[in-house]
Amino acid sequence: MLPPAPRIALRDASRNRAAAAPAICAVMAAVAGSVALGGYLASDAVRDARTYQPLLPTGHVLVNRDDRALRPEPTLEQVSTAAREHLGASAVALVQGTACPSVGGPASYCSVVPELPADHACPFQPGDNLSATQRRQALADPRCRDRAADYFGSYVQTLVDDGSALPLLTGADPAATAAATAVLHAGGVVVTDPRYLHDGLVTVQVNEVRAGRDEVTTTRWDLPGYALTPTSGQPRLLLSATAARQLALKPVSNGWVIDTSTPPSQRRQDRFTADLRAFGTFYLQVEEGAAPRDDSPLLLLLAAAAGVITMGAAGIATALAAAEGRAELSTLAAVGAAPAVRRLLAICQAGVIAILGSVLGIVAGLGTAAIVLFSANREYATAWPALEPYPYLVPWPALGVLVLVPVVAMFGAGLFTRARLPIERRLD
Repeated sequence: MLPPAPRIALRDASRNRAAAAPAICAVMAAVAGSVALGGYLASDAVRDARTYQPLLPTGHVLVNRDDRALRPEPTLEQVSTAAREHLGASAVALVQGTACPSVGGPASYCSVVPELPADHACPFQPGDNLSATQRRQALADPRCRDRAADYFGSYVQTLVDDGSALPLLTGADPAATAAATAVLHAGGVVVTDPRYLHDGLVTVQVNEVRAGRDEVTTTRWDLPGYALTPTSGQPRLLLSATAARQLALKPVSNGWVIDTSTPPSQRRQDRFTADLRAFGTFYLQVEEGAAPRDDSPLLLLLAAAAGVITMGAAGIATALAAAEGRAELSTLAAVGAAPAVRRLLAICQAGVIAILGSVLGIVAGLGTAAIVLFSANREYATAWPALEPYPYLVPWPALGVLVLVPVVAMFGAGLFTRARLPIERRLD
């Protein structure tokens, strides 16, 4: 059996349903919306972190220069000195791209890409309007499961390297780096996508549009190759200097890659670029790795909004119940009830509204989030390219705030309620 105050509060909520039901529904709706949206945001943040594709190994920095043609380029030693002093670098390497010397003029074009063997290529393209049967075939085909290729598309970055930039760009382990470097020193090429390797060779395709012409000239070369996997970043083709000369390509400086133990702060980056200001304007790409998106401020704001609604609804319902129950309070006073009963009754009346509405809202919100996420995952299960499903997560920061709200509402009701019981005198 409950004490008198909680029993009276429950009875009043049952009798005065016209006042209690709207208050409980308002609390439930606010809490349910906050929990449902919080659960979705928490799941979406984790999903984004899981699908993140890094450009470089975590902590590494790619340095490029804007006004390359206007000023002389710093030497590798000058960049290394500034990087060690300001970024805490342990290694620095020159990153070189390719250019076709025979191409000139504003309409010229040159591309150097590895050619994917027909038996290694996925028969479908991400932009194709596939039928349900074709999507099932693509999901079951191992050639169509390259997450990096789906993320970066068909673009392959082509560079010229002797093995010095390779570990800084790809994050390969020492054994794989040594094997790949040996292939480069022997005049071969290295790819970071094993699908391009066939019979120990990589087919390199050079596409040129000569100045003053609209036709594309394509040449193909089969070069000794090595597949470096797994690696960080986008698909890459690394040419040795010998292979670049064989393809009539000219190495051009693209910038520098720097190995740092931790991602440098913005202040350290500014000091590094200031040290090289005499050579032009530099911009840095810092790989900080996959970090879950922090939606805590938004979740706490939603929980706070739901809390305000909860306290407001509880306060109004408690005031109405107190006004309608004044006669009962007088009866309690007449039979000798302690003055604190009035305050305890207000606390219990606010607790009935706040606790019942919050519990129903939390259950409804978690259920709504589960239904939304399940429906999204059900749709993604048949989509191609295969998408990362949403995990089901509980927004604990928001729930922590919402659990405290009924306590605050009950405390406020007790604080603002007079403890003295009303006494009515009858005049004869």
